[in-house]
Amino acid sequence: MKKMLTLSLCMILLLSAFSCKKKSVESAFNGTWELRYIEGIQIAGADPNFKAGNGNVLKFSESNYERYVDHQLIDSGTFAFQKEEVRINNSQSNYSILLKNNEKVYINLSGKKLIVFYGQIAADGVENHYEKQ
Repeated sequence: MKKMLTLSLCMILLLSAFSCKKKSVESAFNGTWELRYIEGIQIAGADPNFKAGNGNVLKFSESNYERYVDHQLIDSGTFAFQKEEVRINNSQSNYSILLKNNEKVYINLSGKKLIVFYGQIAADGVENHYEKQ
């Protein structure tokens, strides 16, 4: 009986440790992210770098998102966040988000840096690089 109680307690602690890690990753993801760099399709000769205050922003809160272009809200809805590693371009995603219209977008979240992969660059895809505000 004592062995069973100890095993049960260990399982509860292990499960709570994993759920805390997921919540801490999701809480790091929540917030405002501003575009700093685009790699992929763009106008020839255009600067791929974006300065602070450019108004191209992603906002995430719990399971909701908003996307702004030039300070104008252009899209909003719900999303689901999950661990998913996929090789994309010369990089790798570590998570994916499923948007309201069942569009899956791969991301790489690392500290205050967020890369959003919209397809493969070789097939007219784009990588948007954001910094957390």
